[in-house]
Amino acid sequence: MAISGSDLFVSNAGNGLPSNGTIGEYTTSGLTVNSSLISGFTYPWGIAISGNDTFVSVFIAGTVSEYTTAGGTVNASLISGLNEPYGIAVSSVPEPSVGRLAGLSTAVLWLLRRRKLRVAATAYDICAIL
Repeated sequence: MAISGSDLFVSNAGNGLPSNGTIGEYTTSGLTVNSSLISGFTYPWGIAISGNDTFVSVFIAGTVSEYTTAGGTVNASLISGLNEPYGIAVSSVPEPSVGRLAGLSTAVLWLLRRRKLRVAATAYDICAIL
């Protein structure tokens, strides 16, 4: 099961019948949005959501599939050759530009502080001379 906003995404093995498993979408209050949002799995076990992407580990097929949260196929065999994958987790990693922006911001703040200290020291020196 995975949560995205106010929606739950739930895997259903489909009584273990080949290609009968589904991923359903429900509200956090229990209302059905679409009980067969994504279908055609044989034992879908794990679900993880990152942004608008849904990742599903498929036990029998040994794959990780990628879909949109609206149910559209992105890549049904994103990762293949796995041995009965049970679960999946997604961790958000900031874009490299975020790190550069944070570094630039830190440098700018350091320069502004240094300039402010230099101006304050110059004003002190002028007052001391007078």
